[in-house]
Amino acid sequence: MAKRIFIIGGGRFGVHLATRLSEFGCEVELGDCRADRVKELADDGFHAVEMSADDEDAIKASGALGADVIVVAIGENMQASILSTLLLKQLKAPRVVARAVDVKHAQVLERVGADDVVLPVRDMAYRLAERLRDDTHSERHPLVGDFLIADIRLGPALHGQTLAQAQLPKRYGVTAVLGKQAEGNRLKIDEATAALVLTEGSELLVVGRRDRLNRFERECGLPH
Repeated sequence: MAKRIFIIGGGRFGVHLATRLSEFGCEVELGDCRADRVKELADDGFHAVEMSADDEDAIKASGALGADVIVVAIGENMQASILSTLLLKQLKAPRVVARAVDVKHAQVLERVGADDVVLPVRDMAYRLAERLRDDTHSERHPLVGDFLIADIRLGPALHGQTLAQAQLPKRYGVTAVLGKQAEGNRLKIDEATAALVLTEGSELLVVGRRDRLNRFERECGLPH
């Protein structure tokens, strides 16, 4: 059975989230307090309902409480965001994920009971900072300490070699996790087995310390 997710807030964040979740096969519904916005969402093919996020009766009537996860994706209206999160927890919603616009907002959401709090603007800034810090082009995500996971597009240096032949842990101190390659309009994902063939232009998801990832990308990444 597909996971059912109810998103409160039909702005850009909510719509991007709903679109991606739908691609994953989830059953997604959007709620917004603006009738014109609800109509626009419905016209775009979304299942959308008009509701007030800080009204207990409206939340119950929307059917949100029957979802596996409720995402409070409200943007600048912090009061509505906080009240909605508080009401959902009081109404025993199974899991509430709330979007915050700044750290103080996040702290309040945590205190009123949000199960998870996300800070999209901060998170995107941190990801960009990782790339700018070392002048790299790969998408990077911190793991723990100085370890990161990086999505590196390969250049010609390793073209035609298997992972076993490339000996990445020995030569570069990094470990491959997944391989990704475009095949027409779809993306082919491969496990990082010893037999995986590396090709120029394909992507390799690798884990390692920052300095070792930097060296690997400089020597084996696609030149820019």
